[in-house]
This record gives sequence, structure tokens and C-alpha cells, in this order.
Amino acid sequence: MNSVQQRLQLGLATSVVLLMLLLWWLVSGAIKTFGEEFVQSRLEHDADSLLSALQVGENNILELTPKRITAIYKQPFSGHYFMVLSDNKTLYSRSLWDESLMVSRLPKGVKRQWNVQGPMGQTLLVWAGGFQKQGHRFTLAVAEDLTPLSKSLVRFNWYFAGLSLLTLFILLGVQHYVVRRSFRPLEQILHEVKNLQQGAVGELSEEVPAEVRPLVREVNHLLHLLSERLQRSRNALGNLAHALKGPLSLLTQIGQQENIHAFPDLSANLKQQTDSIQQLMDRELKRARLMGQGAPGVRFAPQEEMPVLVDLLQRMFATTNKQETPLKIHWQAPDVIFIFDRDDMLELIGNLLDNACKWAKHQVCCELQGDEHRLQLVVEDDGPGCSDEEMKQLTARGVRLDEAAPGHGLGLAIVRDVAEIYGGKLTLGRSSTLGGLRVSVSLENRVCVSKEI
Repeated sequence: MNSVQQRLQLGLATSVVLLMLLLWWLVSGAIKTFGEEFVQSRLEHDADSLLSALQVGENNILELTPKRITAIYKQPFSGHYFMVLSDNKTLYSRSLWDESLMVSRLPKGVKRQWNVQGPMGQTLLVWAGGFQKQGHRFTLAVAEDLTPLSKSLVRFNWYFAGLSLLTLFILLGVQHYVVRRSFRPLEQILHEVKNLQQGAVGELSEEVPAEVRPLVREVNHLLHLLSERLQRSRNALGNLAHALKGPLSLLTQIGQQENIHAFPDLSANLKQQTDSIQQLMDRELKRARLMGQGAPGVRFAPQEEMPVLVDLLQRMFATTNKQETPLKIHWQAPDVIFIFDRDDMLELIGNLLDNACKWAKHQVCCELQGDEHRLQLVVEDDGPGCSDEEMKQLTARGVRLDEAAPGHGLGLAIVRDVAEIYGGKLTLGRSSTLGGLRVSVSLENRVCVSKEI
């Protein structure tokens, strides 16, 4: 059981149940003790009455005055009994009828109490004491049936058990509500984590319970550091590519000088290396140009981003396109917000459109479909396209696209990098409507946050 809430509820429920059982046991024992103490006090009062009723008769024998004996002791098997054990005579209550009690003689001043089986199977509480009156020593024992008290205790135990069970259910319900209410702020954190994963927010709110606030602050600190480092890395790559353009141009000019042609191997190797460096620089510069200045992690809204990107590309290729007719970029996208990183999507779509615009004659078409978690992107152009052999090389696993087909390779290499991050699929073919290259990319955001707490 990995749920803190379930462990807490189970622990509290177990504690409440054990507490109610302990309370029931203590209350039942206390009521029984109090009942027996009450019966004992009543027996002592009856013993005082009987002592006052004892008199020494004409024959110097202890006798009881009948008028001073309570009527309950005159009813057969009434549950109230007494015995007087003297040296020369034993007196019994009429209620004993022809039965007797197990009573031993006690010295003067000694008092005892015990339970014994009485007439008719009754459970009796016996109180006895040793006394002396008018020179006669005797033992007086008074007994009372505990059966009515036991029955009352049984009824009380049932009533108390029912009340305890009802109280237990109420306490469990209140406990469940309190625990759920206490964990409600964590559900808000879960919702914010999901929004963070989807790019709706850039950090977590710190309006949380004090116990988890240090964790939230540390997560926000890490997010801030990662964002800064990512932005610095991207800026550094762009700056490095710009800084290397000058020295690279100088190396290219050196490789084209006549005196170096005397060393054909050196000239070819120098040209190969400078071309490779040029491709890497162009790749990083293109990334820096197409990513824009958006914050990392923000979701991709095509209705907001596509017009800006298309306008940028049309202005870029207005001067490079040698055709008289201006290049047109047609795009279509649903009015949804995709749960993908904005920079990744701008990089992917920007490179596909840049590659298509480079080879297109008159027009480029871009179509986006899907929902929040799925994106299907198709980019087509009316350029020359690629042969079947070139497409096989471009889609072969383990082949770098920038090495397989110069021209198309650089932009498609970046596209493959982004698609692999999301476990997507890149498909190349020939456009059936425009006749040029058709690139299809399928992405799916499989990351999800559990809703259970």
C-alpha cells in the first residue's frame, strides 16, 4: 500500500476501533463494579437493621423481633436472605424456606463478602460480619440475588454496544472527511503538475501546506535552473555558430587558392571538413532562428504560431526564390492547443517548411490534424522531390539524414531528432497533388499524471 492517504485512514480506523473496544470493556467493568458496590452498601444497611432487631430473650438466647424485619425477607426465595449464627442457635430468614447459606463463623470485627450459589440457582452476593451484643458473639450474613443486576448489565452492554457502533461509524465518516479535506491541497498540486507537464504553467504554486512547501520550492528552483540552462545552451550554440562563420569563410577561401591545388588530397580533405562544419553551423543557426523567444514548456497553439512562422519564411525566401511568381505557403490547422513543447514544434514545423520552401517552385502546403495529445503533420511542395532510392536511404535506421542526401538532409535531420524525442514516426514520399516531396510526421504525447491520491 503506497498511498499515504490510505495508510493514514487505515491507521486511524484501526485506532478508533481499538479505542471503542477498550472504552466498551472499561465502561462495562465499571458499571458492574458500581452495581456490586451498590448492592453491598444496601446489604450493610440491611445488616444494621437486623442488628437492631436482635434481642436477648428470656432464655438468654438471641431472638429477632418479627415486626422489625423487612417484608422482603419473609417472602420465600425472594432473593434477599440472612442468617445469624450464634453459639446456641442459628436464625434463618423466612425467604430461605428450608435452604441454607454457606457461611462460616467470623471473629468479632471481621467483615467479608463473596459470591455463592443460592436457592433456585440464584447467584448471591453475601456480606457477613462478626459481632457481639449483650455478651453474645454471633455472625450475621446478609445475601442478595445478583440476577436482576446481571440482566440489567446485559441490556446495558447491548445498548452501549449499539451506541458505540453508531458512534464508530460516525467517527469513521468524520475521519474520512477530515483526511480527504486535508489531502485536497495535494490534489491541487497534482493538477498543477499535470498542467506543468502539458505546458500550461511554468512553475508550481507555493500556496500549499507547510509540510510540502519545501518540496514545491525545490521543484520550482530546479525548473528555473533547467529553463535558464536550456536557454543559455541554445543561445551559446547560436552564438558559437555565428562566431565560427568568419573563420570558416576564411578557411574556405584558403581551400580555393591556386597554390593549394598542388596538394589534391589536402585540398579535398579541407573542403570536406569545411563543408561538414558549415552544415553543423547552418543547423544550429536555423534552430536559433526558428525557435523564437517563447518560454520552454509552453504548449503549442498553431493558430497563434503558424501565421508568424509562415510570414517569416515567406519573407526569407522572397529574396532567394528566383521564380517570378512569389512563393505561397498554404497552411491548415485545427483550433486546439497541442500538449507539446512550443520550441520543439516550431523547430519541427519550421525545418520542414524551410526545407520545402528551398526546393518548391511556387507553393508549399502544410496541414496539421489531431487533438491535444496527438499531432499529425503533413508538409508537401511542388519541387523535384526525391527518388525512391534516396527516400530509402533517408528513412533507413542508423543513417544520418544530413549525410544521406545533401540539401534535404539538414532540415530532415532536425525533424528526426525532434520526432524521436516523442517516439514519433517520420514518413517520406511523393506528393500526389503537388508532385514534390511529401513529409509526414506523427507524434503522440504519452506522458500522463496519475489522478489518484
